[in-house]
Amino acid sequence: MYQCKKIPVNISALLLVLCIFGDSLDNMAIATITPSLYVNPGSYAAKSLGETVPIEVKVYMVFNLTGYQFQLRFNTTLLQCLNASMGSFFPQPPDSTSTVTIDNIQGIVSIQAHLQGSGTPVGGWGQLLSVNFNATYATQYPKPNDVCTLAIVNDALYGIGNQPIQHTVSNGLYEAPYAPPQLNLTLNTDENYYHYEDRININGTFTGNGYPILDALVALEIQGPNGVLVVARTFQTSSIPVSCPLQITGLTPCDLTGAPQNSFAVGSYAYFNVAVKNIGSSSLNGLVTVNPYDSSNASLGVASLPITVPAGSNTSLILGLPLQYAAPLVLTPATSGNATAYASVWTDLIGNGGTPLSLESKATFTITGTAQGNATFTSPPSQGTYEANLSIHFKKGTYSLSLPPNYTINVEAEYMGNRATQSKQIQIKIAGDINVDGKTNLLDLVLLANAYGSKPGDPGWNPNADVNRDGSVNLPDLVLLAKNYGKGTV
Repeated sequence: MYQCKKIPVNISALLLVLCIFGDSLDNMAIATITPSLYVNPGSYAAKSLGETVPIEVKVYMVFNLTGYQFQLRFNTTLLQCLNASMGSFFPQPPDSTSTVTIDNIQGIVSIQAHLQGSGTPVGGWGQLLSVNFNATYATQYPKPNDVCTLAIVNDALYGIGNQPIQHTVSNGLYEAPYAPPQLNLTLNTDENYYHYEDRININGTFTGNGYPILDALVALEIQGPNGVLVVARTFQTSSIPVSCPLQITGLTPCDLTGAPQNSFAVGSYAYFNVAVKNIGSSSLNGLVTVNPYDSSNASLGVASLPITVPAGSNTSLILGLPLQYAAPLVLTPATSGNATAYASVWTDLIGNGGTPLSLESKATFTITGTAQGNATFTSPPSQGTYEANLSIHFKKGTYSLSLPPNYTINVEAEYMGNRATQSKQIQIKIAGDINVDGKTNLLDLVLLANAYGSKPGDPGWNPNADVNRDGSVNLPDLVLLAKNYGKGTV
């Protein structure tokens, strides 16, 4: 703040003041020497309900000021005035008299101030009124933020001899905070149990106060029976841009040294170089995941590594995982052809409270060495929803010999500081494991033979023998059992 005694009003003095103090005027553009009365800050966006909102009314480039009066009007639905006082620019009592009144019914803060007796007029710029409001209303999702003008009205500036001082007025704008909505995240699957290599459809909605949330990320993970992570994906709920603190700036299939490599044989390791940029102002820790899929849209597992990215910097790391190998009757190999890898960065796994820190990135590569798969194509999901279509291959070491394995699906989404999660278990078994003992062998073949030709309601009907679930036990079921005969026994 600059304040001085009475000075002669002449062009030379004004130019001198402009030269000395022109860079300190609260970022106001100096286009004229006409005094101005303005609200500072010019705009204020509250972050939370109950927040204290400090507002000033200031004067700019006034000379020989002996008194002033004005009202500051506000919306009483959005704000209530906590307190108000005369600013520090004008002489304080007993060198002046001032009256400040607050009307929280009409939404008016009024001030009158005048010099006492032979007090010296002041010039320069500074604070005439200081006000603290309380943010009493929060906008409900999905309405646009409520705003109101902080308007200066009934204003007058007085000079020597109580002469009016011509001036301009600049009002302020207040934006109410947003109330975090009541979140609802759903999780659906088309079946409760599957055979390995079945198409699994996972979908759901993400809403706030019952309305679709379009600018959010949904994290999806599937854990195998031993807690092994077999799927890790991040989905947007619409095409609306989502701001994230981390950006995946590169996802490149490569060899162990990081040299680009686009083709990998079944039985080999596939590596992926993930480059991450931190656009925030503080260092961030995260978990980088890479989840590749073969040409039949089967998940090939998840590789993950923790990462620390300093503020404003770039970091990269290499993650690798083995492609499923062809071992007859034991594993289902990855299928050759065009494959896709998806990379995400989360704070942690969903079960550990994790949430996405970046958008998902993808890269294509080629798998060689087995039969071509049949890719699954889906149309984009509707607004405010997410959807995944995939299958899971049988892997040695992840299957229980006593019970079909339980796979746990977790989904998570965060919005405006609130978090929503859902979890569901599905069972995946080997097609042909009729007695559900974790393997397909002679016992299952006998059970299928006993039920052969039956349908629901017939003597000898066994729903587990209806391997393809078409409502009857017949040749296609026998073919599936034969295809998987011996799985789970090694």
